[in-house]
Amino acid sequence: MTTEPDMPGHHSITSASLSDTLRWAFELDQSPALAGATWITREIIPAARDPFEAILASSTSLDALRELKNAYKMLRTSGTTAPERSLAARLYAATIAAALVRHHASISTQTPAALQRAFTDLAEDESMPERLREVATLALGIHGRG
Repeated sequence: MTTEPDMPGHHSITSASLSDTLRWAFELDQSPALAGATWITREIIPAARDPFEAILASSTSLDALRELKNAYKMLRTSGTTAPERSLAARLYAATIAAALVRHHASISTQTPAALQRAFTDLAEDESMPERLREVATLALGIHGRG
């Protein structure tokens, strides 16, 4: 569906832009906290469907995980709702865990005790995708040996 401009200076609406808008509206309606995190994630990794996919993808580079971590850290403190801040805290921990598990790199200056708590909380949070919880569990094992 493409519309022609009715008046000079107006832009046409394409079916692609309309479908993006409708998808965004649907995501926002389903989970406002996830929609915000998804928007931030897509700014860093445009092809990612959602934050979970971006964090879990084996193709996500260490630099991209650092960028995601910093974005979720900011959202963790500046999110407008408690669910948004809570999700951001889980995503923050997940990026650190993914860097540790996949790249054998620490991208955090958190204390060992704080990382242990964050990974444990993520691993035990049944509202998070199972694969994300598995990465947290693997990170706990690596972190415990470090």
